[in-house]
Amino acid sequence: MPDQKYHGLLIKGLAQNGAEVMCFSGLPINRAVTSRKLVREKDEREGNAYYHYITTINLPVIRQLMIFFGTFFGVLRAKKDKDTYALCDCLNIANAYGMTLACRARKIPVVSIVTDLPDMERSSGFMRKLNNKLFDKTDAFIILTEQMNERVNPEGKPNIVLEGHVDAEAPLPESQTPYELATGKKVVMYAGSIKKIYGIANLVEGFLRADIPDSELRVYGDGDYREELERLSEQHPSVCYRGLKSNKEIVEEEQRASLLVNPRPVAPEYTKYSFPSKNMEYMVSGTPIMTTKLPGMPKEYDPYVYLIEDESFNGIADSLQKVLTESFEERKEKAEKARAFVLEHKSNLVQAAKIIKFLGTELSV
Repeated sequence: MPDQKYHGLLIKGLAQNGAEVMCFSGLPINRAVTSRKLVREKDEREGNAYYHYITTINLPVIRQLMIFFGTFFGVLRAKKDKDTYALCDCLNIANAYGMTLACRARKIPVVSIVTDLPDMERSSGFMRKLNNKLFDKTDAFIILTEQMNERVNPEGKPNIVLEGHVDAEAPLPESQTPYELATGKKVVMYAGSIKKIYGIANLVEGFLRADIPDSELRVYGDGDYREELERLSEQHPSVCYRGLKSNKEIVEEEQRASLLVNPRPVAPEYTKYSFPSKNMEYMVSGTPIMTTKLPGMPKEYDPYVYLIEDESFNGIADSLQKVLTESFEERKEKAEKARAFVLEHKSNLVQAAKIIKFLGTELSV
């Protein structure tokens, strides 16, 4: 899951920057994942990071109550120094409230990590209200975009905008020859949710209209566009639906492709409040990326990506034609600069260091 990867890399970055990190976590399970009623896992330590897994009973309401109380009493008992801070995922209600109430009792500053707006989530009105109440109890925010701050932080509490991070240890592109050099075929690739709202239909139609010789569009993932995509792939051999693959396989395919595309439409309001982790994953792969000009994407990214200025079928077709008529060497040079940029400025080590500095500057007690 993207959010688990986000938090996992952040924890690793904080620990490798010398912070002592204690994590209180309810395992992401339900009755559809396991039939076990009592879920208990041993605590773990990895370097400076200690992971405490809260024992739960695998029943919906009871599980959430146990996570709340497990976090609450765990934080009450945890070691506290003068520079102790609590970071919580505001969308994990039970965990976040347990931590926040315990921190209030112990006078520990609480920082909410907001990766998605509760108002944009498909949760009940009651749950959204709980989320928004949580923001009132928060001392500071870590947010993905400047626009997000206007929604969650009307009081102007301390905040830091970090649109995400890549793994500082992301492997170099494999030594395998790119498809374009091995077979002469230019492979355009999309990997992720294939929901219609994410513009995948526009990409497919734009690719077909581009009609680029010796090219192929490969799509990985699942979503409400799958059946239509399967029908199109039967009619057009150059459109290949590859289904779900492991992260390792996806990364290998990304590194061998000619171009990675994120066609997400820019008009929906939610795009102002998000920065797709897909773009960062694409950039660190060493393969060039073409993306729409998302309002939540800072301008500092523009030199390192190919921008889709017109999201229509013909606009995407024109963008594909323009990019893929560049030489392999030109595209590779841009991709290498993009990888260097995110590793130097947006790695989990760099972003975690910014958070540590922010906490010490804005919330020191």
